[in-house]
Amino acid sequence: MAMVRRIMAIVAIAAVGFMLTACSRKITRVEVVQGPQNCFECHSDNNTFLVAAEQQWEHSKHATGETTNENFADCKGCHTSEGFVARATGTTASSVIENPTSIHCFTCHAPHSEGDFGVRWTVVATLQNGASYDLKGGNLCVACHRARKNVSTYVTATTEIVEFWGPHHNVQGDMLIGSNGYEYTGVTYERTNHRSATEDGCLDCHMKTTSQNVVGGHSFNMAWGEEGGEILNTAACARCHGEITDFNQPGIAEENFSVQDSVDVLIGELRTKLEAAGLWEGGVDGDVKVGATTSADSAGALWNLLMAKEDRSHGIHNPKYIMGLLQSSIEFMQGTVPHRSVVARK
Repeated sequence: MAMVRRIMAIVAIAAVGFMLTACSRKITRVEVVQGPQNCFECHSDNNTFLVAAEQQWEHSKHATGETTNENFADCKGCHTSEGFVARATGTTASSVIENPTSIHCFTCHAPHSEGDFGVRWTVVATLQNGASYDLKGGNLCVACHRARKNVSTYVTATTEIVEFWGPHHNVQGDMLIGSNGYEYTGVTYERTNHRSATEDGCLDCHMKTTSQNVVGGHSFNMAWGEEGGEILNTAACARCHGEITDFNQPGIAEENFSVQDSVDVLIGELRTKLEAAGLWEGGVDGDVKVGATTSADSAGALWNLLMAKEDRSHGIHNPKYIMGLLQSSIEFMQGTVPHRSVVARK
């Protein structure tokens, strides 16, 4: 009997020892479940297109612009990534975006949730005056690059010029489509066919890739550097206009017609007349004269000046339309009733 108790005690001690040993055992092997192979289509050390896109983006105004943190009111829907994604997905953003981020990859694309690099915004480009045109890939750009007002209802018989009056910045969509300028009664305005000559509107030119990461691609820049020593993405024009060395060369109707220079001359003429009328102040770098009250046709001329300035292409997006708007505005301001077809100055 004593022998049985001794054996049972030894077994108990051995069991306790085994349990203590098991508790202190270290894990020496981890089973890793392999992830989806399609991740490596993008996240691969052999695929550099994402790296190239990031380097180009770093030189864009989307990354470096001075207004990338305007995170309140109507501004946040274009000036912050969070605000734009809310617009694109039909959700409601907070009144003020906390810790806003600039427009970046996942603003326009949702590859991890959608499984591809399609864009979030596919709605046909529509301006504030209701004019629309399907720019396909370029529809994404016009979601923000358009006037904030409808000229037909904004410019009234008695218009008071207030702070921030006008179409707002970046009216490239309006210019490309050729609408929402102040058009004088009886005048026929022509349009240049850039909107229909391109497959994806804005993207065909602004994303034309080159060996430089400061123009084209996801930089969206057409020029980079100081004037006179700029890098120009003139390759974007070659398909239609042939080999050119600067953006002044693509003529509208005849040789030796400098589009940008001609538009700049018209802008200067109109600005001078508006300044004389008390609707503009400060010269070239000036702005609207806040507090002035004027007629619809005079306010329309002021609107057209701002459209030309804020388009920032010096007429390239739609030479015929912007020159028509400027010429008819000048004629009105100098006392000539513009009742004729307005075409590009020869």
